[in-house]
Amino acid sequence: MDFNFYDLYKDYSTADLLKIVNRPDDYQPAAIDAATRILQERHVSEADIQEANNITLVDQLNKESIIAYKEKAKDFLEPVLQPSTEVQPQKWLNILLLVVAIQYVWTFFINGRDIINFIAAVMDCEKYGDSLLHETVTYWSCFSSRFNVMLFFELFSLIYMPVTLYLLYKKHRWGWIIFFIDSVFVFVNTLGLVFLFFKYQHIYHVNPTSYLFQLLIRGALVFFLWGDNIAMHFGVTRQIKRKLALTTVVITLLLVVGVRIIRYL
Repeated sequence: MDFNFYDLYKDYSTADLLKIVNRPDDYQPAAIDAATRILQERHVSEADIQEANNITLVDQLNKESIIAYKEKAKDFLEPVLQPSTEVQPQKWLNILLLVVAIQYVWTFFINGRDIINFIAAVMDCEKYGDSLLHETVTYWSCFSSRFNVMLFFELFSLIYMPVTLYLLYKKHRWGWIIFFIDSVFVFVNTLGLVFLFFKYQHIYHVNPTSYLFQLLIRGALVFFLWGDNIAMHFGVTRQIKRKLALTTVVITLLLVVGVRIIRYL
C-alpha cells in the first residue's frame, strides 16, 4: 500500500515544498511528485522561491559543517581509532593535552571547593573563636591551625598544572619532565594505597574502585610518556628518562614511608 504524500504535504508551506523538490536525492519519487503537484496548484512567488533557496543553502552549510567537525574529530582521534605501528607524536600530544585539560578542570573543581571551605573555616574561627585554640584568636592562629600539607599540595596543583599544560603545548622539555614526575608519583602512591586497602580491608572499609581507576589512568600516562617517540618529541633522552623514573620512585617511597612513621610516633 503506497503512502499518500499528497495528504501529508498539502498543509506544508510553499517554501518547505520547494525545499523537497530541490532535494530529490533526499526524498522518495512519490514524495517529489506529490510536492510538485501541490506547488502546481498554488501560486509560487519569487519570495517563496528565495525563501526555499535560503533554507536549502542553510541546510547545506549545516550539513557541511557537521561533516567538517566529524572529519576533525576523526583526525584528532586517529591514533586511538586507527592505531598503527607508526607513532604520530603530534597527534598523540593533542590527545594528551585534552586529557591534562580535563584533569585540571576536575582538579580545579575538587581542590577549589576544599580551598573555599578552608577560607570559610578560617573566617568563622576569627569571627567566633575556636575552643581548640588556648590563646588569643587571630587570623594567623586560625590559619595555621587549619592549614596542612594536603591543602598545600591542592593549592600547588592549581598553579603548576596550568604551567605544565602550557609547557606541553609549547613542546618544552620541562613540560614532559613535570608531568612525568607527577604521573609516576601519583602512580606509586596510589599503588601503595591500593595495596594497603586490600591487605587491611577489615580496618579501612574503603571501596578501592576509584583508586584502581586512578592507578589505571596514571599507569597509562606513564607508559605513554615513556615511549621513545613521545619523549624524543620533547627532547628527552633515554638516560634522562631512567634517572627521572628512578629518582621519583625512590623519593615517593621515602615520603610514603616517612609519613607512616610520623603517624606512629
